[in-house]
Amino acid sequence: MPTSSRLRRIDLNLLVALDALLTLRSVTAAANQLHVTQPSMSGSLARLREYFGDPLLVPAGRKLELTPLSEMLLDSVKETLEIVERTISLRPGFDPATAKRHFQICASESTVLTLLAEVMCRVEVLAPGVTIELLPADPGQIEERLNRRELDLAFVIEGMRNEAHPHSLVINDTFHCIVWTGNKRVKRSLNLDLYLALGHAVTRYGFDRRPGFEQYSMDRLGVQRRVELSCTTPALLGPLVVGTQRIATVPTRLAQQQVQVLPLKLFWPPVDIPPLRIVMQWHKTRESDGATRWLRDLVVETSKGMNYEV
Repeated sequence: MPTSSRLRRIDLNLLVALDALLTLRSVTAAANQLHVTQPSMSGSLARLREYFGDPLLVPAGRKLELTPLSEMLLDSVKETLEIVERTISLRPGFDPATAKRHFQICASESTVLTLLAEVMCRVEVLAPGVTIELLPADPGQIEERLNRRELDLAFVIEGMRNEAHPHSLVINDTFHCIVWTGNKRVKRSLNLDLYLALGHAVTRYGFDRRPGFEQYSMDRLGVQRRVELSCTTPALLGPLVVGTQRIATVPTRLAQQQVQVLPLKLFWPPVDIPPLRIVMQWHKTRESDGATRWLRDLVVETSKGMNYEV
C-alpha cells in the first residue's frame, strides 16, 4: 500500500492512544488516562492492531506485554507526539503571564521543602495559568521516566544523573545531625564515639530500600552506624527523633527548617560527609522548549537567591 494511503488510515488520536497503551500496558489504565471509555480504547487497540498487522499487546499471566514490534515503536511514537506538540504550540516566546501549561516534576520531599516550595510560590504569581504535579522521587524509576519523556524536570543527586540529558546544579548543601532537645546523651557537643554509640534514624528510598546519600557516604568512609529506624524521606527524620534518644543526619537546609518548628538541636557531624549536590535534569528534546526553559531559569534564579552556592 502506498505511504500516503497508509497515513490516511491513522490519525493523531490513534497515535495518542498507542502511546498510552504501550506505556501503561493496560487498556483500562490507558482509557482512564485519556478520559475515554474502555470499549472506546479497546476499539482503538483493534484499529491499531489492524493497521500494524501485529497484536502489539499480548497476555502474559494477568498482565499485558509488548510484542517485539511494540518495543520498537515505543520511543518512536513518544518522539513523534512530542514533535507534533512542539510544532502546534510554536510561539514567538513563552509568556508566563498568559500561558496554560502543565508540568510534571520528580523531586524528593527534601528538595521540595528547601527549594521547590519557594519556586511554587513564584509560579503562582508569575504564571497563574501554569499547573504543576510533584511526583515522588523513586530512584528506581526516575531515569526510566525521564527517558520516556514523562517528566519535565527531575531532581537527582549529581552522581546519579543521566549522562544522556542536560543538567544544571541547583543545590549544594552540607549535613547536620539533629537530636531531640530532651536527648539525655547529647548535650553540648557530639564526638565520633558518641555518634556511633547512638541509635540512628536514616532514609531508605523506595521498595528496593536504596540508601540515602549520607548512608552512601558513610559506607564509602567505612563508618558503621547502629540503625534503629528507617523511613522513605529525610523530611520525616526530624519528627521521628523527637521524643527519642536517636540521632539523624540530614541536609543542613532541611535541618535548619525543622529546628524552627520542632524541639531539635543541631550539631556538625563528627564525620567528613561530602556536600549534597542536587542537579535538575530535563530530556534533551526539551532543551529549546520555551516553557520548560522558563521554569528551569526560575528554579536556578530561586536557588541562587537562597544562597545555595551553585
